[in-house]
Amino acid sequence: MILPFEQRACFAAGQAKTGTTLLIALLDGHPQLLVLPEETAYFPTALNKYGKYGRRAQFDYLTKEALSRVLFGGPPEWEKMDYGHFPAADFRERFETVAFDPKNTDKDLLVLMMETYAEMLGIPLDSIVRWVEKTPANRRFIPQILERFPHAKLLITMRDPRAILAAQIALEKTRKTREFSVYYCVSHWLQAAQLALCAERKEISGMVTRYEDLVADPAPPMQRVCDFLEISFDRSVVLTPTKAGKFWPGNSATEREFSEVSGERAASWQSELSVDEIGWVEWHCRELMPHFGYAPRMSHRSFLHHWARPIREERPKQYFKSRYYSVRDKLLGPRNK
Repeated sequence: MILPFEQRACFAAGQAKTGTTLLIALLDGHPQLLVLPEETAYFPTALNKYGKYGRRAQFDYLTKEALSRVLFGGPPEWEKMDYGHFPAADFRERFETVAFDPKNTDKDLLVLMMETYAEMLGIPLDSIVRWVEKTPANRRFIPQILERFPHAKLLITMRDPRAILAAQIALEKTRKTREFSVYYCVSHWLQAAQLALCAERKEISGMVTRYEDLVADPAPPMQRVCDFLEISFDRSVVLTPTKAGKFWPGNSATEREFSEVSGERAASWQSELSVDEIGWVEWHCRELMPHFGYAPRMSHRSFLHHWARPIREERPKQYFKSRYYSVRDKLLGPRNK
């Protein structure tokens, strides 16, 4: 069955710092794919928050506020990817023209954005097997995604939750947001894990890729991704990360630069995290960790002690919120935050 372009969707989802950006960067140059290199937060924000305010509000969010704004000439939030080779002003002008053309009133704004992006790259729509959008928080909107794009495929990334905490601590040291939450580190991992289990049970059309496998030897997992997407596997293409066709040097929490895919950070949490920090993660995630190949280290008996200790970079307000949410989830079940 040949799907119409709008139904050839593929969404990458998971959790921040689990390799979603690396995964789509490895797919970026594939001739059978159209990969948007920056996050749109289309479902979490453009639709969920701005949908009631109309298309203009959604358009402004995508072009001025979302991370995708850099493709329209906006400033980057953190990562300094150079898009000087990309015609940002022309992209914005063409996207605005089609977005507000009366004949496109009922057409999905994300689809129009993808079609315009293909036009900017000179890629014929009929050559595209799948178009790909990556926003980690897509994991929370799978029912809405499948309602709008029932033939969508999902690429789900997983990573050791202890490594995610280490990466988030490193990010907070660099960025100093003062909003770092250890609760979100574990709750987002649990959301991604449940989504991965749904994919394994074939309840959704999705596949799971572990970060550790991707950085250790990207060829086997990328072969599986290509098979899942029903596209050809070409080592010279899918083992070289790019964004909008330009080489991408990586996105390290510690601001390291890489010349190739590197597993340097995969196990660094073992020397970076304290016993209390490891205990905090395992108290929340230990039941599902072994299923994904992550063996817990701590015993049940010591968890309360670790749970109460502050985590590095954690502000007092976030400390109390995280413990409150943690207890609430244990008593009432996790919320979809």
